[in-house]
Amino acid sequence: MDEKIKQLFEVNAKSLPKSIPIFPLDNVLLLPFGKLPLNIFEERYIKMTLDSLKNNRMIGIIQPKNNNNELFQMGCIGKITSYIETPDYRLVLNLEGVCRFVLHERNLNAKGYYQASIDCNDYLDDLRNMEPNIDRTKLIQKYTNFFKMKKLDIDKEVLAETSNLQLLSTLAMLAPFNKIDKQAILESPNISSRINTINSILDLNTFQVVSNNNTNQLN
Repeated sequence: MDEKIKQLFEVNAKSLPKSIPIFPLDNVLLLPFGKLPLNIFEERYIKMTLDSLKNNRMIGIIQPKNNNNELFQMGCIGKITSYIETPDYRLVLNLEGVCRFVLHERNLNAKGYYQASIDCNDYLDDLRNMEPNIDRTKLIQKYTNFFKMKKLDIDKEVLAETSNLQLLSTLAMLAPFNKIDKQAILESPNISSRINTINSILDLNTFQVVSNNNTNQLN
């Protein structure tokens, strides 16, 4: 691949924005190198997306804390890698997670969406495509058990084609964790910590179900 062309698509520390439109999404997790499809239909967020496409194609995904318009302090930048316009005037996007950020300030602009000042300096390692050392078989089995408890399935054939880094992001993003667990995964300082957080959440959920089943049997 021509290096000059490659550089047009890559995001590095210098090209990370200091200000970004943010899209609050409840119970949605975006992680670096994860892929997130979005269906955009509200007018303000269509305007946000079109503005982003004219600029650096980056949007900040962040979770609301509650119903009082408060947000968590950490989110993840997503880069628009593709989009289509639908006949019924929606935009369907694919985002790829780039780097986590700390939210400093946000202001509602005239178009109805928030523009925020952010800081990514403590999370520049998110840009490195380093393969973590994980026990894939054990992790996938834990997730399989968790999904089964939730009466959901995992497509193991699709997972077989992912790298370790993509596997960590994909499963955590797909899993029906609650918003606090998702935020804990996002806020884990590094990959090693993220692996430990994910394992702890999966083990705790499994333990709680087993304990409840045993209690019900005794009753």
